[in-house]
Amino acid sequence: MYPYRFKITLIIFIVFFIGIVVRLFQLQIIESNKYKGISQNRRIVTYPLEATRGTIFDRNGKMLAVDQHTFDIAVQYKNLLYCYVRDNNAVSRIDGMKVHKNAKKTCGECHENQDVWVEKLSQLLGIPQNELLSHAKQAVEKVERLKQNVEQKSGRATRIKEEAGYYPIASDVTWEKVIQIEINQNSYSGIRVTPRPKRIYPQQELAPHILGYMSKLNEKEWKMYSDKWNNFILSSNIKGTDITPLLYDGYAENDYIGRSGVELEYENELHGERGKRFEEITYKNTQVEKVILERPPVSGNDLYLTIDTQIQAYAEKSLGKNPGSIIVMDPWTGEILAMASYPCFNPNDVNKDFKKLIKHPSKPFLNRAIQGALPPGSIFKVITATAALSTNRINTQTNYECHGYTNYQNIIFRCWSEYGHGLVAIQDAIPYSCNVFFLETAKILGGDSLYTWAKNFGIGEKTGIDLPHERSGNMPKMTDTATVMNVAIGQGALLTTPLQLARIYAAVANGGTLVQPHLLLKLTDGQGKIVRLFKPEKKQKLPIQPATLDTLRTALLDVVTRGTAKNTGLELYKVAGKTGTAETGRQEDNHAWFVGYAPYDSPQYCFAILVEHTPGHGAEITGPIARELMSYLFPELNEAS
Repeated sequence: MYPYRFKITLIIFIVFFIGIVVRLFQLQIIESNKYKGISQNRRIVTYPLEATRGTIFDRNGKMLAVDQHTFDIAVQYKNLLYCYVRDNNAVSRIDGMKVHKNAKKTCGECHENQDVWVEKLSQLLGIPQNELLSHAKQAVEKVERLKQNVEQKSGRATRIKEEAGYYPIASDVTWEKVIQIEINQNSYSGIRVTPRPKRIYPQQELAPHILGYMSKLNEKEWKMYSDKWNNFILSSNIKGTDITPLLYDGYAENDYIGRSGVELEYENELHGERGKRFEEITYKNTQVEKVILERPPVSGNDLYLTIDTQIQAYAEKSLGKNPGSIIVMDPWTGEILAMASYPCFNPNDVNKDFKKLIKHPSKPFLNRAIQGALPPGSIFKVITATAALSTNRINTQTNYECHGYTNYQNIIFRCWSEYGHGLVAIQDAIPYSCNVFFLETAKILGGDSLYTWAKNFGIGEKTGIDLPHERSGNMPKMTDTATVMNVAIGQGALLTTPLQLARIYAAVANGGTLVQPHLLLKLTDGQGKIVRLFKPEKKQKLPIQPATLDTLRTALLDVVTRGTAKNTGLELYKVAGKTGTAETGRQEDNHAWFVGYAPYDSPQYCFAILVEHTPGHGAEITGPIARELMSYLFPELNEAS
């Protein structure tokens, strides 16, 4: 019984095997020319599907940067090539063709209607024909160079995929023109409308140094990004039939990427993944036979910033045309509420005006809040005071006599007050910004202690804010007493950024915690689901005694009530802070500072104001700016007054 079943099974297997062999013989031998013809006459072409870049919002959901769809008009390559040859441009592979040499007809007769696109698009778009043909020439020469390189490497004539493509001839075409092309497709044969995202900054010049700008990849960058994407694909753990990563594209040759600000810092999160469409086309006329597969693009994540657009506008208005910066920060969390820097730029116009902007002597691309490293002047005296009080070199009873100057080894160090301040303790030295008190304190404090405390406060180190190209400033090593004295009053080789100083005064306001300044509030996907929240990496408690903090806070309040900022009108807003003037060594060329917080008894805002290269001094220049800023931040107090 069993041998009989085995024989039946074997016979069935043999019959099936013979059937498969016969079918293969028929396909590969008998009908090979038929399928060879089909394969030669058809091609699979892939087209990228552009991904929408993530939108950038402020903390209240106001749009700061968004992709808007614009439209390009692309023309089929064979039509571009015909116009290129028609205009007496040489293409060696065509000139050498026998069919071309022996042709009895003119080019126009053989390639009927392949140049009508020029006239039609010129009339529709209002673009001169010469301009359209110039774009066509660039596309043809690029494809022909690529084809020539491929054929040289392969040693034979090769049709490359770029010959079946469409190439943009006109950009940023209006809806009305696009509709005319779409409803009259028969009249616009060989022409394709291709949507393309365009980055728009609706608030124009608001917060350009925070947002940044975008520009095209150059050839070297494109290769680098392509290699990164290829390495990602190779390292991806693709299991079984899961080919999802292969259906997305990385960066294309003409892609725009973030160049500065959060556009650069969060490029990977904002960029998204380009999709793909696989089409089968007829070789002869490059007509699409069918869409084989389409993988939709994946939009980039949306970025919500800590910035408050209204406060940002207030800060920029208060700074005006003064070269410098204003920072407004939450002293408890490190959230940046505003970061103004002037001169500035309009990110919508950067690509048009780039050469002019990059060469401008005012350096409009420089974010002075994090890249402008300058001497802090008297703003630094808070650190000197903290170091001296914390190491018990001085106390609240320590007094020094100020006659307008002090002498050290025949070197004269002057106070800003020509006639001096008389007998001064720390409670008066900070409000009146007495240089002599801090110069004498520096003599007994020593360089090591001052350096250690400056480092504790983050001087000479980056704050870690999520913006590119932050500068760390400079905290010099002090090998002699004269250098210590100079640094103690914020001069010499000491360099700080406005953000570093805002962070220091925030620590005084919040009880001694050095917060991490940041702009990221959250990242969300296309459905609004939170992908990432900010998590501080740099947040440390400083070893400052409560009594020292009380002394500093009282003294900073006195700066406004009876000190260097007495007549600025800031007492109304309960501002505590410190004014400063950093000398540049040139006559009537100073950097004016004001750093502080408000209200002093329940701090809501910490601020840093800097005006560069001004003939005036600290409170004289920055006091009115601070007054205007506070009037915006506390409008209810304006009404009460």
